[in-house]
Amino acid sequence: MNRPAGTHRPDAPATGEQHTGPAAPRESGPPWRRLDNRLLLVQLKWLIPPALSTAFYAMITLGRLDSAAFIRLGLLTGVFLMLMLWRLVQLLTTRYRVAGDLLEVHTGLVGRRHRSIPCDRIRGVDITADPFHRVFGLVVVKITTAQRGGGDNGDTQLEALRKDEAHELRRVLLRRAATSATTTADDDGTIARMDWAWVRYMPLTCWGVLGIAILFGMALRLLDGFGVKPEKVLHTLVHLLGTDLLWQTIVVGTVAVLAIGTLAAVAMSAEEWWGYRFERDDDGNLAVNRGLLTTRSLSIDACRMRGIEIAEPLLLRLGGGAQVAAVATGLDKADDSEVTKLKTLTPGIPRALADDIAATVAGEQPSPTTVPLTAHPRAALRRRHTRAALTVLGTCAVPAVLGLFLTPVLLHIAWISALVLLPLGAWLATDAYRALGHTVRGRHLITRYGTFKRRTVALQRDSVIGWKIVRSPTQRWAGLATVMATTAAGKEGAYPVYDVQLGEGLAFADEAVPHLLAPFLDRG
Repeated sequence: MNRPAGTHRPDAPATGEQHTGPAAPRESGPPWRRLDNRLLLVQLKWLIPPALSTAFYAMITLGRLDSAAFIRLGLLTGVFLMLMLWRLVQLLTTRYRVAGDLLEVHTGLVGRRHRSIPCDRIRGVDITADPFHRVFGLVVVKITTAQRGGGDNGDTQLEALRKDEAHELRRVLLRRAATSATTTADDDGTIARMDWAWVRYMPLTCWGVLGIAILFGMALRLLDGFGVKPEKVLHTLVHLLGTDLLWQTIVVGTVAVLAIGTLAAVAMSAEEWWGYRFERDDDGNLAVNRGLLTTRSLSIDACRMRGIEIAEPLLLRLGGGAQVAAVATGLDKADDSEVTKLKTLTPGIPRALADDIAATVAGEQPSPTTVPLTAHPRAALRRRHTRAALTVLGTCAVPAVLGLFLTPVLLHIAWISALVLLPLGAWLATDAYRALGHTVRGRHLITRYGTFKRRTVALQRDSVIGWKIVRSPTQRWAGLATVMATTAAGKEGAYPVYDVQLGEGLAFADEAVPHLLAPFLDRG
């Protein structure tokens, strides 16, 4: 059947045009608009890394800069200058306009590119501003689309717009009819706002400690490149700690790293979620505003919502916290960290509050993330214990075999590691089994899984476009299967029900979306 021109299926790939070459943008229609000229000042931030490197090296060497150091620093500065000039050419040649139902963006001087994006293919318009943009009163607008051609998987970014101009552009691009979803938000549309009692959940992440370790490693690498040996730096640190014995140095260093990492985790989380406000606008779109140094205003079109997710990383779960994330089309980026930033709707908050927010977003009371779930068969528990034991024994077998030929020390390392890791693996396997569950309730099907990051996903049943049944050889022997609901949302495009009994899994799929799987079922 022919489809009228200018209409699109909601979950179809975007049909925005993209042209490269010498062709100039069309002159008919609304006038083209430029980025703000203050972008020239913002791009001076490219000179900060070489300046900091020079200052850091001068501080470590007490101002003694030899000719080799001057050459290295000069090359570093030249590289950043070239990057700054290349970026400036891109930004100064950028033009954009909204012509009817199309967003058109033209950029490039030698290799020109013209993109036409249908407005109804836009998934979200996010506004951010780092400290440099904020100093000059500018913001960055990122338009998220469904298409996968060019740029960051089809996305378009407009840097250096005035704040009022950016918000007007977002209003125009996200104009939709108001939704009729049930909500318990405030009269002004606010669903949640920052509560500093949530600070207790901020340290429950490993990124603070890992961040300190990564920065320390990068600093050692940089100093080694300038001729300062890492051994000298470590010797200086040991001297500053005032310890002579190795075990004292390890204990003091570990405590210092944990303390600094905890403070760093709190500081980073506070900066990211400062001024947090989660709200629903007049058109039913969801918006998250947050950030201290770098302000962020992230939006998700209500038409793209396909469900809600409660994410519980292990440490956060042990502390009784959780995060709420959106299940929406257009968030399936290649970069996992970028996906997390786009879909995360709350910081770490109490689990009960997370369920309340999920109920508000889903428009269903009680929250679909709180309903009792069907437990999975004991065969799923046996599979997880077997997998954990084989992983531990296989890992410990490597030093054990090497110890037979090299040194008995490796044999002791192997059996001590197995003695510690086997109970830990058994606990994680049991926890992973207890996480498993599924059910159908109201407009949603619910699945739960994961141990290091437990996820409870409430997926709208009418958003399921197919089912995928996966059975490995070990699953077939145990009579199990993994039933996956395929949808246009999510990075993988499917949400699994792991290790369910085959007949029960097929019955669940048929109940969740009647008649979709029926032609393939043997009722006998």
